This record gives sequence, structure tokens and C-alpha cells, in this order.
Amino acid sequence: MGWQMIKITVDQKVYEALQKAFPKPANTAHRALAKYISVLETMLFKSLHFTATPLQRKFNLFAISLQQLANQGGQIGPAKLRVHAWLRSNNLSLVEPVILGSNLTGGVSQCRLTDLVTMVDTLAIEETILKSVKSDRELDQYLGGDEFSSYQLVNLLYPEIKRRASDSELDELFDVLPVDIESVKSYIVWLTTESELITFEKKNQALRQARIILTIASVMDGNYLQRKKPSAFGRLYYEGVSVQNINKELRRAVLGNCWEYDIRSSVVAWKMGWAKQYIAARGQGEDLRKVFSATLGFLEDKADFMATVRHFTFGDDSPVPKDLQPKLLKQAFTAISFGARVTTHGWQNDSGGWSNPALVDIIRNGDDRNRFLADATVQAFIKEQAILDAHLYELVKEQRRDLLSKPFLQTPSGRPSKSKILAYLYQHDETEVMDVVCAVAAQHGREPIARVHDAIFFKRKLGVDLRHEMELMMQEHSNNPYWRLSHKQLERYEPRYLDLKKEQEAHEQRIRLETIRAREHFANLSVDC
Repeated sequence: MGWQMIKITVDQKVYEALQKAFPKPANTAHRALAKYISVLETMLFKSLHFTATPLQRKFNLFAISLQQLANQGGQIGPAKLRVHAWLRSNNLSLVEPVILGSNLTGGVSQCRLTDLVTMVDTLAIEETILKSVKSDRELDQYLGGDEFSSYQLVNLLYPEIKRRASDSELDELFDVLPVDIESVKSYIVWLTTESELITFEKKNQALRQARIILTIASVMDGNYLQRKKPSAFGRLYYEGVSVQNINKELRRAVLGNCWEYDIRSSVVAWKMGWAKQYIAARGQGEDLRKVFSATLGFLEDKADFMATVRHFTFGDDSPVPKDLQPKLLKQAFTAISFGARVTTHGWQNDSGGWSNPALVDIIRNGDDRNRFLADATVQAFIKEQAILDAHLYELVKEQRRDLLSKPFLQTPSGRPSKSKILAYLYQHDETEVMDVVCAVAAQHGREPIARVHDAIFFKRKLGVDLRHEMELMMQEHSNNPYWRLSHKQLERYEPRYLDLKKEQEAHEQRIRLETIRAREHFANLSVDC
């Protein structure tokens, strides 16, 4: 299967046992085991695409489909025994399951490598090597690797290219992501030699992702292909490493200088779009601004809203650093808007899976959390979100009963899941209005370089008139006056220019030496009387 970015070596006794069991034809055992190892390396490589769970980190586990490994790992002997089964029956397994997967849930097994296997990650970055690099050429050679290996990775990730798929087929399968190669290189150097706050696991994950993107872009004219993975919930996801699942700093490095536009408080704004209908359905002539005062405060003056809640949540004795407090509050309100209860609940995360963090896992300090939940503004916000959730779910039962019977919108016990149904509705509407943004941009000759759900990225800043036109079209399309676009500038990681730095240091050294020589010369001059 070609070159991999994961290499495993196997204890010699495995080869010897297989050779003894299947001595003929010659090299049968070697070829069979080599194929099995290659399949396993590919699975390990793909497993490392994703951030490790706490369980995986603690027990050094990998997500591997044992059924797929058995099916693809090859056969041996006249009876066509599966290599995977033979290894297992002879106590020579290379991987062993710790948690078995399930066909019912679609989850794969969590496995660990046995003592018969040693794994080497060829994507690992050596900090000592990077610190010793003195020239741009040395840096390029170390980070880029050789061209042959890069093309082998292309063949691994995109077999359609090797079989010469048509352009239309490739367009159907992939989205093209332009990559600022020099910025990614600088990010790798910074992350390896200078970053301090990121954890070891997250650093290694980011470095792997950066190396993969850099390797592909280096042989594909500065582009990286993202394999499309449409979700039944309405969003477009990508398989493997993509602009969606890399951290924000790596995303900034990949995209380079650009502008990001995203829907301001998107979930809350979406729900408020149904508030007028709720008031009308009640038929009591209520004032919308009074019924949803907290939610409107959140949407219309978020800075003041958050500052007020922060003041009443975090006391002077709070152990939470002041710069972390706004981040925790943002996470807490996001959880509430997605339906999180005070205890536990879940929502769909950016990878398409489900997360179940309770508010207790976000605001961990008990006193801070109690003050947060006792705050009148927070209580009003939670109440208003619950009202809108209930109203939307009632509309589904009246107008979209087909959603209640869809298996992927049900709980494990087979009941309709309110949180999943609301996520389904939101993500479909989110995709629609972001399509509207793209359509308006296209009318003005502007093409985005990337999309991440409710965010879109352009190389150049959009004019105020164009942004307002986009917002107006979003509002008219969905009859929701609360859609707004916020924007911010992203700046690339500037290249290191090691050659220039080296020349500058050499120049400064020459100046210092010339100054020393001049001083010595004038100090040794004699004065004639």
C-alpha cells in the first residue's frame, strides 16, 4: 500500500511462527504479514487524525475497526485463513481490543498495540532538530520531506487521483482549500519551540495535522483536498484532517491573511426568529421584548450582557483566572442554547458526534457555578430558551411528524430526541442562510476560501454595503430579523526568513568586530610632541 506516516515493527518471532506454519510457497508468510501490517498502519494513521479522547490518552488506545482489519488484512494458506484470525488464535495478535465496537451504535473498537509491536510516528517533530536549523533550505527539507513520500501520502488519502478520476468526480468528492505554506511552516516552528500553554497531547495532534496539510499542499500547488462528508443533520463535514477540526491557530496559519465572517450568536438568533410566531400563537397580546428580554439583551448588547453576568458570577475569591472567565461564560451560554440542563444533556459537536458536558464541567468551581445559576439574568435566559425549545418541538409534532420517526433523531431507547431534532432543524437552516451568503458574494465576484458551518472566510475584507446586503438577504430568506454577521481579521504566521536573519546576524557581527578593531587601533596610536 505504499509509504505511510506510521511505521510499525513486529517482533521477529511473529515472522518465524508464520513462516513455520506456511513454509511454501517461499516468502508467502513475509508477503502476507507485510500486507497485514500495511493495513494496520493505515488504520493507525487515520485514527490519529482525530483528537484523542481522555480514555484513549490514558490507556494509549486507537479507534480501529477489527472487522475491517480482518477483511482487508489478507489471507494465507490453501484454506485461505485470514491472517488476523491466525494471529489471534496463535496468541500473536498485533492489536487487542480493550472496548469492543458495536454494529448497533456504529462505534469501532478501542484497541491497543500488543507487546509484539513497536510504533514510530514519522510525523513527529524533533524540537532539538528544529532549534538547530540555520537556513530556510534546511527548514524546508526537514518539514517537507522528500517528494516521493509526499506523493505516496497523496495516493493514500486520495486514491481517486491515482486512478485518474474525472474533474467532475473530484469536484463532487472534494472541496479545495488553499494553503499558506510558509505560514504553516512558521506555525510548526512556533508550536514546537515557543508555545507554552498548549498541552502535550494537543500539541502533538496539531503538529500531525499541520504536517499532513503541509505535505499535501507542497505537491498540489498550495492546495489541500477535503473529502466531503454530508451529514443527515444538514451540515457538510469533511473526513480526516480539515479546516473544520483543526484548532483556531492552525486554521489561521493555513488560511493566512484573510477575513472571517460568522453568524453572531447563531443558535440564539435562530431561536429568536420563532419568537414572534410564539407570541402570536399564544394570542394574549404579550410584548415580545418583555417576554424575551434576556435573550434580546444577549443578542443586542452581548458585551454588556456578559460583563453583567461575569460581575455576579466570579467573586474576588474565585480561582478562575480573569482572562479565562469570559471564555467559560461563552461556553456556558452555548451549552444552554443547545439545550444543556443544569445537570447533564448533550448536543452535536463539530465532528458530527455527540458531547455531553454539563454546566458543572464548564464552570467547575462550585461557588462560581451556584452564583451563575442564581443570577436573575441567567435564570431569565434559561427560561426563555426553554420556552423557545418547547415551542419549536410543538411545531415539529404538528407540522413535521416525519422527524419523530427518523432513527438518527431518536434516543437509544427509540424515543424522539428533542435536542437532536432541534439540532437537525438549526443545522439545516444554518446551511441555508450560509448558502445565501455565498450566493450574494458570488453576485459581486467574491468567492470564499473556506466554510466552517456558520463561518465563512474571504481573502479580502467585504465592504460594509456588501455585508449589509448579505444580512438583509439572510433575514428575508428565513423571515428572521435577528441574523447578523460579525467579522474579524486573521493574520498569517510570518515566515522566519532564517537566511535573512543569518545575514543580519553576520552583518551585526562584522560591525562589532570593525568597532573593536577601530577602538584598538586608536588606542595604540602614539601622539607626536
